[in-house]
Amino acid sequence: MIEINGWAVIRESYKEEEDDDNELLNSIIKQIESKINELDYSNEFYSLKRLNGTYHLSIMVNHNHRTVTEHVIDFFKWLALISKGSYGIMYVQDDEDIERGNEDKFKVWSMKKGKVAELDDIYLSPLNPEIEE
Repeated sequence: MIEINGWAVIRESYKEEEDDDNELLNSIIKQIESKINELDYSNEFYSLKRLNGTYHLSIMVNHNHRTVTEHVIDFFKWLALISKGSYGIMYVQDDEDIERGNEDKFKVWSMKKGKVAELDDIYLSPLNPEIEE
């Protein structure tokens, strides 16, 4: 089983500027909405909402096998490329990640300043005894 839970705050730039580029942000939001509409997979949830003038993206995925979820990581990386000011976290637990020794661990995908990196989790891993016994 593979489980993915994540969020991102969507911003066009990570530099503080006096005048935000609303035209660029609106273009980014339209691209994200279009991409979400293309991601028509069962057992997946994507939600892009504007809260207090800021766009927030939520991602929840639960599949039986990893092979059907590679597009989720690719989507997160694509998001970082088109909206360099965005930041967020995606937690991934994949019990089939045996080759790398991660079957009992969460991996964290961190997005900031246009880049995405895979990191070790320190809060929920290892699953036994942190979550399960």
